[in-house]
Amino acid sequence: MLRQRTSSNNGRFTTADLDFISSVLAPEGQRPYLEKLWTDPNALREMLDLKEVFQNLVNSPQTLRVSPRFYFYVLVRHAFLRAKLTHAGLADYVAGVMTRRVSPSPDDPLNNIVGGYTHASEFISLINRSRGKMRFHLQMAAGNQFLLISGLYPDFIKHRSEVLGAPDLEFYESFTQKVFRDAANDSHAASPVLQKLLGDLSDALPIARNALNHMADEFVFLGD
Repeated sequence: MLRQRTSSNNGRFTTADLDFISSVLAPEGQRPYLEKLWTDPNALREMLDLKEVFQNLVNSPQTLRVSPRFYFYVLVRHAFLRAKLTHAGLADYVAGVMTRRVSPSPDDPLNNIVGGYTHASEFISLINRSRGKMRFHLQMAAGNQFLLISGLYPDFIKHRSEVLGAPDLEFYESFTQKVFRDAANDSHAASPVLQKLLGDLSDALPIARNALNHMADEFVFLGD
């Protein structure tokens, strides 16, 4: 019951995330008031937009206790705000994609960032052979994959381009825009809301990709 009472309104975040927010924003004895705000989507967004929340997230040992969804949302949201991308839905979508990649199966080529499909040609072949809902899901999967590869691992693409003559970063940015736009225009999208979000993400792609590049450089350790 405690988790149901204190989790965020749509279940994205956890009691541990609320504990973190309380440690940053709620003076002694003020947590009950913050819990009420926690269940209000607009109030929750405004709280997570505060610079104090972001600064504590990147500097405090308590960060180890928060959920991956909370961690990535705050990082992406603030990276996007710095880039003047104010639509919170974009940050929420990208954070969700990142969360699903925290510990993917090594045998899952659609969700494994660098161990799965890393060439546009692989996805193009699959998409061209598919129809209906499968085609839509493959378009989304391709967009998600190359949004993260180009956003978090741009040096991987640059190295492959320079050494092997593979397509460059601009090609993958353009490819990601196209598959998100195709998915947005696909009648098999789950809802008009999702279609609009994918279209907005396609439009914002160059700025979003650069924002993720800066975020990865400054705040995310991705290994060698």
